Amino acid sequence: MFSRRLRLAFLLMGSLAVALGAMAWWVAREADHRVLRGRLAADLQAGLLELSTEKLRLQTWSLEMLMGAAPDPTIGEAITGSMIERIAALRATSDTAERLDRARGKDPAQHARRRAALATLQEAVLSLRAQVAALPGQLPPHDLLAAWGRLDALFSTAEATDLRQILRAGIRAEAASVAEERVAADASLRRVRVIVAAGTATLVTLALALALLFTAALRRPVQRLRDGAAALAQGDLDHRIGGMAEDEFGELAACMNRMSADLARSHAAERALRAGLEREVASRTQDLSHALDELAQAETQRRQLLADIGHELRTPATVIRGEVEVALRARSMDEAGHREVLARIRETALELGVLVEDVLVLASAEAAALSVDLSEVQAGPQVLAVVQAGRVKARDRSVALRHIPARENAILLADAGRLRQVAGILVDNAMRYGRTGSEVVVSETIDHATATWRLEVLDRGIGVEAEEVPRLFERGYRSAAAREHRADGTGLGLAIARALTDRLGGEVTLAPREGGGTVARLSLPVIRHEAAA
Repeated sequence: MFSRRLRLAFLLMGSLAVALGAMAWWVAREADHRVLRGRLAADLQAGLLELSTEKLRLQTWSLEMLMGAAPDPTIGEAITGSMIERIAALRATSDTAERLDRARGKDPAQHARRRAALATLQEAVLSLRAQVAALPGQLPPHDLLAAWGRLDALFSTAEATDLRQILRAGIRAEAASVAEERVAADASLRRVRVIVAAGTATLVTLALALALLFTAALRRPVQRLRDGAAALAQGDLDHRIGGMAEDEFGELAACMNRMSADLARSHAAERALRAGLEREVASRTQDLSHALDELAQAETQRRQLLADIGHELRTPATVIRGEVEVALRARSMDEAGHREVLARIRETALELGVLVEDVLVLASAEAAALSVDLSEVQAGPQVLAVVQAGRVKARDRSVALRHIPARENAILLADAGRLRQVAGILVDNAMRYGRTGSEVVVSETIDHATATWRLEVLDRGIGVEAEEVPRLFERGYRSAAAREHRADGTGLGLAIARALTDRLGGEVTLAPREGGGTVARLSLPVIRHEAAA
């Protein structure tokens, strides 16, 4: 991991800095010891020099006393007291120097000699103090040279010890110690400078090397991450950051790659949704356009239908009026003639009633009045009622009407009245366009596989053309064969039958019948079926 390498690098630099600091502290401590030891040696040297000077002053004062110069008698006591105090200070300084040297493991022989010399000097000074104290009150000697010699021997030798030699040896030893400590302190300071310089150079070199190393290690992943971020900012969601190590930068690149993939999927889903919306809008627009076209076509058909209805209504009305006028203009007409005129008027009135009924049904359909009241309905009785009602028209039209019921009674979710209306339209069309002497067969079946009740009306009439079948369910449309066979008719029956069948959840179709004629089929879903009564 990159962070681990970075921590190791900082740990290395920190360890080196700590080591350098520890070494510098040790050398500085050594130099401080040397300086302190040199100061103590200098203090010892200076104390011995002062002690030697005070000894000379005491010797001068003693000579003045012997010569009768009458100096201040307290000076001798003060000088000897000062010498005793100085020796005590020298001993304390010597003890401090000895402790420092013992801590460094140095040879204690020098300190033993110094202690012995200071002890000797103290005894000598105490001896001098007693002898000097007796000088005041003595008569001046007659032989000054002999007195001086005695006095010089007194201050040079005490307790069989050569004081001068002790002082000179101590001063030389301390001077040598001062020089030695100064040399050692200078060496320690030089070592400090060398260590600091070497450590600083090492740290700077290591820092530069680590900086170059990490710069080189950072340049490639950072460049790739920057390129990936730039590609992402520019919308290039297919760009992936590759060639990354398994470290923090690799994890960051993997996160950016996952984010790019998620964004790409989101954009793809958005594009698909937008495309779907555009298709839906286009489809709705197309449907609306078709609806507008159909509306325009329906308007045209409505106008044509109204014109046809007007024409159809005028025709029977004209016939009735003509028959009435003929009857009224006839001067003499027997009962048979009147009955014949009335029969023609009755027939024309019946046709007019059918036409009016069709117009009323059309008006209710256009007003969305083709409501249905769904409930459980037995299909067989409804069809039977239609067949029985149609037998009168069948006799009038010289057509045989035969009913083939289903083996089981189908239970439908339908409207009984609407079901009879649709079945009546199909049966009436079969008889209306059937040929004289032909047979119309009304059969019922149940398809258990699809749970469907099917009503088929078969005739041997004028038949239909396959390409005309879709248009036969349009309002007001009549084929050329239908208009030729029967001039009357509005072309509304099949349109009404389809509208009602759609509301009942079923399907109505027409197809040519093999051998001539037409097959009309009505299919509705079955809830359940029961055994026929």
